[in-house]
Amino acid sequence: SAKRAANADCVDASSRVASATSLLDSDCVAASSDVPAASSVQDCVASGMPCLPNASTSAIAASSSCLASSPKSDNVSPAVHLETHFLTCEEIEAADAQRTAVQERLGAMPATQRKFEAMTPDPRSATATSEGSKFYLVQMDTLSDLHSRTLCMHCLAPGLTIQEGTQLGLATKLELMCPHCGIIASSWNSARQNDAMAFEVNIRAIMAMKQIGKGQTALNDFWATMNVSHRGLHHRTFQKHLKKTFRDREIQCVDKFYAESAAAVKEVYKEMDPSFCRDITVVYDGTWHKRGHTSHIGVGAVIEYHTGLIMDAVVLSNQCLGCQVGPKPGDADYASWHEHHVCQKNTDAKSGRMEVEAALILFNRSVSKHNLRYTTLVSDGDSATFSALVQENVYGLVPIVKEECLNHVQKRMGTALRNLVQKSEKSLGGKGRLTKALIDKLTDYYGWALRNNSNDVAAMQRAVMASYYHVTSTEEEPRHDFCPEGANSWCRHKVAEASDSPQPKHKYNLPGYVAEAMLPVYQRLSQASLLQRCLGAKTQNASESFHSVLWSLMPKEQHASLIAVQTALHEAVLRYNAGCQRATKEISVSVGLTPGHLAIQRAAEKDALRMGKAKKRNRVKNERRERKKVRKDTSSYSAGSF
Repeated sequence: SAKRAANADCVDASSRVASATSLLDSDCVAASSDVPAASSVQDCVASGMPCLPNASTSAIAASSSCLASSPKSDNVSPAVHLETHFLTCEEIEAADAQRTAVQERLGAMPATQRKFEAMTPDPRSATATSEGSKFYLVQMDTLSDLHSRTLCMHCLAPGLTIQEGTQLGLATKLELMCPHCGIIASSWNSARQNDAMAFEVNIRAIMAMKQIGKGQTALNDFWATMNVSHRGLHHRTFQKHLKKTFRDREIQCVDKFYAESAAAVKEVYKEMDPSFCRDITVVYDGTWHKRGHTSHIGVGAVIEYHTGLIMDAVVLSNQCLGCQVGPKPGDADYASWHEHHVCQKNTDAKSGRMEVEAALILFNRSVSKHNLRYTTLVSDGDSATFSALVQENVYGLVPIVKEECLNHVQKRMGTALRNLVQKSEKSLGGKGRLTKALIDKLTDYYGWALRNNSNDVAAMQRAVMASYYHVTSTEEEPRHDFCPEGANSWCRHKVAEASDSPQPKHKYNLPGYVAEAMLPVYQRLSQASLLQRCLGAKTQNASESFHSVLWSLMPKEQHASLIAVQTALHEAVLRYNAGCQRATKEISVSVGLTPGHLAIQRAAEKDALRMGKAKKRNRVKNERRERKKVRKDTSSYSAGSF
């Protein structure tokens, strides 16, 4: 939609140009009756003159539709027509108010609550039932002792015993022995899955290991310690089920969740703006399986900003262990090996480039997958990903706008000051100068200046420079002109001035050469171009939270294959978007298991605990914010911060 008019009599030309740019969408066809009006709007935009001299009585041109191209021919170049819609000033203000109200409502909720409410409720009852086969750990001697009190069905002799027969993983054939008749009956301790040779107990064991972030080695060690089996599952069997039973089936499950998340996001955006087409704000960040820049596996995930729902994710691997240790071209058995080998290398990118490659994959398929465009990108200071997206021209003439993560911008102050101390020829650190504690304080003050003025670039600039001049102020040269006025100011000198009290002594008294060295850092980090990208105080907290969920299911300390990370990613997405309870149900059904009622009960407990903690943190944060509102007048920070 068009931006609010700069005044009641004209529409800002740059806003109309931006609106026209946002209309580029080949899927929307303009009505032929609107072509004359569109031409007049384009003429006004090109000339830079106001389209409507009296906006108080006329309608203001606002964008809500798209550009359409006429069929191409050999003699006629494609014609582009602009379908215009008109909104009055009152309608624009009402739309802004509606959008703000929805964003404030979502912002007041904990992130967990936003996601759970946005996702479609599970049609199955949330109450744990007696569904699913229940398993017990039974000592064999106890079981044999129990059967010894029964009679043989053939000879009626007592003394029946249970002995172990064939063992396939954790599935064991139990044989009922009569001392006279021999084996009179046998049965497996677990049923096979429908239309499959796999035993339910083996599939559940793999699923259990996945949910606690462990693999085949941990599974074998656990059952060996319990004296159940010296090797719970062979590593080939484990990997086969991980690939065929879990990964391949979970793909369909997680795709359904992605579609459901996209539908929920569209509903939220339509609530904010009824004319919403498909441009949304997303948070994107990459993560790696190994720390440092030597990881062979990287993950990229796109998270919608307002709802916190994961829209899409991908795992990249630049290494295949099978290709490294398997037969090489020219070997006698290479052809047969290569025929059955599934390579786990899906990119040639180095670890540092994986974040960029993942972003290109996810952004390029956003329209085909969800009919959405990720046109506003919240990311850290690394410009490689954004530059690659711009160069790729992902959405044609529709630009992608980058907004900064406020947490990462705040860290730049600390990094810049520490580098200043280390690289300066003069001694800037130590007592009475830039100590570690002072640098940490200045970093916090910089972050507060941005957060507390997140809707006004000029106010952010003033607050940032106020912190600089306040800290570098001395008895000989006081610098408190930028500090907030009044008795409630965070500046003790302004408080004393307002109450006609004696001026307190300056706290820091930094040498002049230190203040002079700090000034370029503050000037660079208070540039309008940077602060413009910080409007709204957006962060990448959602990405960091998702990464913690993902790597809890596949710890960075243990080796993992592409398939293992993919299965961990699938479960992490389901848990993050809809909670453990629904994730357990959906994955169980996808692999052919009936959800166990005890597993569902435990998952529900974890979700309730997660929601309770989220609400408590949110309540404490809101209470703290309300207390600050009561205390402050024109202050940008809490009283006594300096």
